[in-house]
Amino acid sequence: MQYDPWQQDVLDAKGNVLCNKGRQIGGTEIFAHKAAIYMKNNPGHQIICVSLTLEQAENILNMVLAYLNKHDPKLVDRGKKKPTKTRVWLKNAAHIISRPIGANPGDAARSFTGHILYVDEASGMPRGFWVGALPVLFSTKGKVWASSTPRGKYEGKSNKITYYYEAYLNKRGKWTIIEQTSEWVAQNRKVCQTWTQETKDEAIEFLKDRKEDMSKLEYEQEYMAKFMDENRQWFPDDIIRSRMVATRPTTINPDWVVSQGNDIARKGDDPGSYEIFRMNDDEHLIQIENQKSYDQPITTTSDQIIGLDEKFHGDMIFIDDEGSLGKGVLDILLNDDRTKWKTQGISNSKRIIDSTGKLKGIKKTELYVQLLSLMEKGKIDLLDDESIFQSFKSVQYGYETDSNGVRHLKIFGSDTHIVEGINRACEILKYKHLSLKVYSIPI
Repeated sequence: MQYDPWQQDVLDAKGNVLCNKGRQIGGTEIFAHKAAIYMKNNPGHQIICVSLTLEQAENILNMVLAYLNKHDPKLVDRGKKKPTKTRVWLKNAAHIISRPIGANPGDAARSFTGHILYVDEASGMPRGFWVGALPVLFSTKGKVWASSTPRGKYEGKSNKITYYYEAYLNKRGKWTIIEQTSEWVAQNRKVCQTWTQETKDEAIEFLKDRKEDMSKLEYEQEYMAKFMDENRQWFPDDIIRSRMVATRPTTINPDWVVSQGNDIARKGDDPGSYEIFRMNDDEHLIQIENQKSYDQPITTTSDQIIGLDEKFHGDMIFIDDEGSLGKGVLDILLNDDRTKWKTQGISNSKRIIDSTGKLKGIKKTELYVQLLSLMEKGKIDLLDDESIFQSFKSVQYGYETDSNGVRHLKIFGSDTHIVEGINRACEILKYKHLSLKVYSIPI
């Protein structure tokens, strides 16, 4: 791997290091390499790595182990302390442990002692996490490494700035601040074996497409790593947690009214989302399944949707119908006898017009307003899955002014795929007056 100059700066930096970056530029990977090098050079030291989800935490350890296996395989302890999904030991007694933030953020690193606290997606960590985590460095003269795409300057809907933004401002000069954008990487990363000319061209084209289909506020935060003044968290933490009370059913009742909502992933690292809900007679929605998929053909995605529909005796399927992949999956479902009568395409960009002909907004905004209202009224129960919490937490809102001077609400986020699927599943409420169960009659 040939490092970019900013990546080399990360490797060389001493003390507390904060890397504020655009999406998908190799930030987590370079900190994984930095962790491996640190362990090699510091016998007996411990690195505590914290990320938003268990999946992300395990992925970081996989990156650390991959680097060690390539460069220093003999250093890895493969005896009684052989590598696991949560810990890697070296023969010099240095080791790294990886933890998800969990339901109680302050407990993610509590009870550990470390020399380095590495926080991935640090902008998403609430202040309570930092209060509980920083003491692990108290007796070791330890340091913090933090990397993230910014999520906004403020805690939730308050006017209190986040710990991450406070660190980024670096008013006391305690941090080495390194910044890089996705645009710079796409245009300036040197072509090599791991970054081919084809990859470079596709990355530039990808960003061009995102600039066209995202608002300026969304694009500049996600890919230009800018803190946007008006961004706030759409779903408050306490409301999200209060609705995470559902459990997966042990038996499935074929008489349930069941809705499936899907968000179809773009090619690459973005996940696809499959969200299943049942609706009670009092129009209360209860989540019974949450699944994700990565970088799979549209035929496999269609099979997964149909499989879930058959397993849960589904009544309606609501699917993202924008983009070539979404339209491709929709076309398959509409041409399959098992799903063609129950599948409905949902377009986020659809314009909503009121009875007077006045533009009210777009479908995406309507869906997010409806979902927040359902949660505030206690009319929806979510599965107690940490990935669901982090997806809701990632949703932000801000306002943009158009050329006519009219302000518009913009809702967006970096990890919204699960929420997008849930939004669509909630459309079953519009069909509550219909008798959705269909039974075949032998002739």
